[in-house]
Amino acid sequence: MFADFQDYLSLDPQEALTAPLFYYSLLIIFLLGLSWWVIKRTKTELVTVFSDDDGTVHITPQALRELVRKTCANIPGVHLPTTKISQRSKLIRLQVKLRVDPHCKVKEVRSQLKVTLEEVMIENLNFANFSGIDIIIKGFQDTK
Repeated sequence: MFADFQDYLSLDPQEALTAPLFYYSLLIIFLLGLSWWVIKRTKTELVTVFSDDDGTVHITPQALRELVRKTCANIPGVHLPTTKISQRSKLIRLQVKLRVDPHCKVKEVRSQLKVTLEEVMIENLNFANFSGIDIIIKGFQDTK
């Protein structure tokens, strides 16, 4: 087997590209990359809420998304929120994408959502590293 590998190394580039070992190697590299991506994507990283002498409090990203979804459910004119959590230098920032009614006042919705989420996250959950919310309107909800 090692001799076959030595023979492969001695091939010129044109012959190496036509050898089956080249395609098997590409397939293995692709499968390893795909496996790494799937593992990285499914790994749940906890979001640190705060730390003190008694220990550290964490929250799952799913619970944070649920909190945003339930907060948006209480605001009239807001539908289908999705949340992306980003952490930079230990600061947590939320990006909330939502659909709104065509007749709603976006400025009021933004301020109400921001005030409500900041109240829950900072005052109730004691988030020490919360840096704010970015709101993206991804469309308008049809009124029936």
